[in-house]
Amino acid sequence: MFGLPAATIAVIFGIPAIWVIYTIVFVYLSRHWSAEDVDGHPGGDVRIADPGIAHRENGGLA
Repeated sequence: MFGLPAATIAVIFGIPAIWVIYTIVFVYLSRHWSAEDVDGHPGGDVRIADPGIAHRENGGLA
């Protein structure tokens, strides 16, 4: 094609094709990530000062 070697054509069209396929798969697999990011705190803060307290707040037995 256009007098270019087959390897050059494979690189020119193959890399963007792989990138597009990767992007489509990533978007498909990550479509529900926002639901997993919701934490139980209304303010959205993360309490990491005392891990034991965090477990008790979440109903754990720690």
